[in-house]
Amino acid sequence: MDNGAHFFKCDFQVHSPRDINWRGRRPVSNDERKEYAKEFIQACRTRNLDAVAITDHHDLGFFPYIKEASRNELEQDGTNVSEKEQIVIFPGMELTLAVPCQAIVVFDAEFPVELLE
Repeated sequence: MDNGAHFFKCDFQVHSPRDINWRGRRPVSNDERKEYAKEFIQACRTRNLDAVAITDHHDLGFFPYIKEASRNELEQDGTNVSEKEQIVIFPGMELTLAVPCQAIVVFDAEFPVELLE
């Protein structure tokens, strides 16, 4: 039985190329989005992040790509990263409520993707 405290390195305000304020390359095709998501997970791993929330402005469109990339991440030997070691991806959204008020909404990481629409 594990009764100890656990600490995780997380970033709960991450934007993707779908964000309206994104600067840089915007993956357009399905393959480009999947490749970007794979690179994103590698960047999270490099930064030792355990969890991130994808919080684009008023949009949840890129979340499924990053969630899939986390689930499909491979170890150096080509085996899948264990579920326990996967980077947790939370769906979220940054909402502009009124100038200058914004709110970050973060859903459960296991929230069904098909219900996000």
